[in-house]
Amino acid sequence: QNHYALTGWLHVIAGVMWVGLLYYFNFVQVPGMGQALADTDGPGPAAIGKYIAPRALLWFRMAAATTWILGMLLLALQSRGMDGIIGAFTFATGYVVIGLGAWMGTIMAFNVWFIIWPNQQKILGMKEASAEEIATAKKNAALASSINVILSIPMLLAMIAWH
Repeated sequence: QNHYALTGWLHVIAGVMWVGLLYYFNFVQVPGMGQALADTDGPGPAAIGKYIAPRALLWFRMAAATTWILGMLLLALQSRGMDGIIGAFTFATGYVVIGLGAWMGTIMAFNVWFIIWPNQQKILGMKEASAEEIATAKKNAALASSINVILSIPMLLAMIAWH
């Protein structure tokens, strides 16, 4: 029981970090970068792109992975094995609400690791990319990030409703 409670608290803490950074990117950094690019007399976005964004993206990825892994661990601890994980992802009786949350969290984690992160590497110059590839990367990262913002509230509600 103590393991379950500790894991639950760590899951919540990691989730707060993840969603907090998601909101930071969508509501602060991305609009700020756009403003910095448009302001020809200003300092420009270089410091954000070089120092802030890579660090924030590292914490973002680690928080996403930690939240997802701890969520799977909670499902396993709750049911003493794989039954909770399988039950959640197949919407078995008693697992429908948490199953919705687990699927949304999985989609969000997938978006972070396989869409947002690879595209951000191009946008920030961490990976070689043409101007056209960078423009496409911005659109793809923005779409995946917007989807994550939309999914974040129902995912959090499903998580809360389960407990």
